[in-house]
Amino acid sequence: MPKVLTDGKMKIGAYRFADRKKVALCIEEGNEVLVYGYFNTLDGANEFMKKIGELVGAKMDGTDGE
Repeated sequence: MPKVLTDGKMKIGAYRFADRKKVALCIEEGNEVLVYGYFNTLDGANEFMKKIGELVGAKMDGTDGE
């Protein structure tokens, strides 16, 4: 998972699933993860999450060290 925007209850992020080639745009609430679309590249997913995080001023919680 490149990056995740979170408010502590819900997470919106770019998720990588083992059975999929592309990174998915998902919303996670509790035990449920809903896929809303796919990114063409990992770099595209990271850039999207960075820009949306800047837009909303959200706390960023990512595993890529940024």
